[in-house]
Amino acid sequence: MIAFVALLVGYVIGAKAGSKDLDEVVGALKRLGGTQEFADVVTATRSHVGHTLRELASVVDSPGAATEEASDLVDRVRHLFAGDAQSVG
Repeated sequence: MIAFVALLVGYVIGAKAGSKDLDEVVGALKRLGGTQEFADVVTATRSHVGHTLRELASVVDSPGAATEEASDLVDRVRHLFAGDAQSVG
């Protein structure tokens, strides 16, 4: 998705003002945004992101996930990843 946005931004920046090709891309994106399939993808993506964030929150807030000195979220995540790196290595 990020690559698509980057490609689109690059195309828009590189396109000549009033270009017919740019108008075609804009029209195609508007038509794509109005389809039921695109709406389904957006709904599924929102659901997946929500589920992933809830899972992350449960991991971060689980007992033993953070030490006493890890008082904020960034420290907790660093602590979690440091533990994973030690178990892998």
